[in-house]
Amino acid sequence: EVNILWAAHQVHHSSEDYNLFTALRQSVLQKYTSWMFNLPMALFIPPSVFAVHLQFNLLYQFWIHTEVINKLGPLEWILNTPSHHRVHHGRNPYCIDKNYGGTLIIWDRIFGTFEAEDEKVVYGLTHPVNSFDPIMLQLRPLTHIWNTFWATPGFCNKLSVIFKGPGWGPGKPRLGLPEEIPVITGKEVPFNPIVPAYLNCYAVVHFAVITDLYTELLATVTTLSQGTVLLRICFIILSLASFGLLMENKSKAGILEIIRCLVFIGVYKLGYFRGQFPFLGYAYEV
Repeated sequence: EVNILWAAHQVHHSSEDYNLFTALRQSVLQKYTSWMFNLPMALFIPPSVFAVHLQFNLLYQFWIHTEVINKLGPLEWILNTPSHHRVHHGRNPYCIDKNYGGTLIIWDRIFGTFEAEDEKVVYGLTHPVNSFDPIMLQLRPLTHIWNTFWATPGFCNKLSVIFKGPGWGPGKPRLGLPEEIPVITGKEVPFNPIVPAYLNCYAVVHFAVITDLYTELLATVTTLSQGTVLLRICFIILSLASFGLLMENKSKAGILEIIRCLVFIGVYKLGYFRGQFPFLGYAYEV
């Protein structure tokens, strides 16, 4: 409910599907904002206890990103379940700002932010991104805050753009007006442009190659210079952005992909990339 913090988290909520992969859809900025929630615990919780709890909390929240599991009976009163978390990810008006709990749902029940799953949940942001470009997904909320900040008159109002809710505007309540939340008709369709089958196959093969390169980077990161690590990360990000544009049928996607492939061929032939999965060797050579 704080705009700048929501900007660091909304990447996770931008998915219009709800499955285990949604749990892995995270913002690169979120770890730079989480510390302010963890810092108070440092005053009275031993670091070892905190570390174990933090990992357990993260692991627990992975499996609840699913539509396969329905309600879990009496556990629904205590634990954050898939049903409760589906509401948290919904853009239906009744889902907004609800069910914040990570492991336990009792806190939402106590503080009035609990909402049971009622009507069918439509996932994603109230204003969908409609893009597969990971760079745009990461930077879009910050760009919006930046533009709104400079377009809003008055110093106090500018601060409110940053520290009040995403729906706030001059003359509005801190969280904005509920009636401005887009109405859900039930006819919403997730963003999924139609692309040729060969392009899907191409993207799958090259995504497997990039996954291999990422695995190789993790395995050798301690032996590489910071510059080499940075360049490899940049190439992986470039690749993911290129795949996203291809899946959107963007007119300039082909040019970017050709450039990416030429860069890959160059660094591979020079021996800077060594795959971890031998069965992908043919894909590299092709």
